[in-house]
Amino acid sequence: MRSNGKIIGIIFAVIIAVAIIKYLGLLIIAGGLGYWGYKRSQNAKRENQKSKLAIVLFSLAGIFFLAFIGNLTNVKQQEANKAPTVPAKVEQTSAEPTTVKPEQTSNVVSTSVSKEETASEQPKHIPITLIAGTDGDTFKATVQGKEEKIRLLLVDTPESVKQGTPVQPFAKEASAFTLKQLKQGNLSLELDVSERDKYGRLLGYVWVGDNMLNEMLIEKGYARVAYINPPNVKYVDQFKEIQATAQKSGIGIWSIENYAQEDGFNQEAAQKVTTKADSLKNDSNAKESKPKVATPKDEVVQSYSESRESSSNVYYKNCSAVRAAGADPIYEGEPGYSRKLDRDGDGVGCER
Repeated sequence: MRSNGKIIGIIFAVIIAVAIIKYLGLLIIAGGLGYWGYKRSQNAKRENQKSKLAIVLFSLAGIFFLAFIGNLTNVKQQEANKAPTVPAKVEQTSAEPTTVKPEQTSNVVSTSVSKEETASEQPKHIPITLIAGTDGDTFKATVQGKEEKIRLLLVDTPESVKQGTPVQPFAKEASAFTLKQLKQGNLSLELDVSERDKYGRLLGYVWVGDNMLNEMLIEKGYARVAYINPPNVKYVDQFKEIQATAQKSGIGIWSIENYAQEDGFNQEAAQKVTTKADSLKNDSNAKESKPKVATPKDEVVQSYSESRESSSNVYYKNCSAVRAAGADPIYEGEPGYSRKLDRDGDGVGCER
């Protein structure tokens, strides 16, 4: 019993020593225990006995020696890891929930792109070639030798080709604008995190040279910011700022009260404008028999009711008037376009 008490006392002493001593302390303890064990084994040999204490001491010496080697390795690793690291910059974007159209609620397919790669890599622009336009926010193009249908991310233009839905205000204008830009060539597609929707369409931001088509549609008042479905929200904050400016200016879809809303385009508001436009047209036909009085041509701001009748009903005295109305640059076929505003004859008037 006395021998066991000594062993327990030694073990407690060793534990305390381990807690206090680091680095070389472990090696010193291992050496001390080894030497003690050696002396005990020599005394036991002289008495022709086996010393259990010597075996315990040798075992503890070996354990402390191994602990010393392991501790030495850990210290070297800690010193190597002290080099400063620059954390990857993570861009935080806010995603606001919005009610979306059933046919365009997309179950996006996630791609295996790590956060480190997303933060460090520059946006990749894939060259594309236009095949045909569909509407304001969809078109067909050749992408890496394959025909693809491309849907512009984070924007929504009025419907012009959807079955069962009448042509909505500014739908044709948006389609014409998109096709006009795409025909300029030098097109590229920038993908976000998820590449496709549940219909198999490629989702992305389309660049015409150095200008983004998604952004231009919002800026001109032909599209609203919509379908905010994370993780594809790279430019959502930027788009919302541009939309706020277009709303304030009251151009395009924002010229009709309560038309563009968070859940889509208000068909009732559009119907009121259509009815008013037809009424104005009938009044105009009734007045044709009366003598016309010449009046000075004033600067006119484009509205949907005017554009439905004829582009000749919208008149801009000069490019200053076009810019004041927020309609620059003005494209051939748009209300108010005239050859005198397009001196170089390229179909785009009042270019800056």
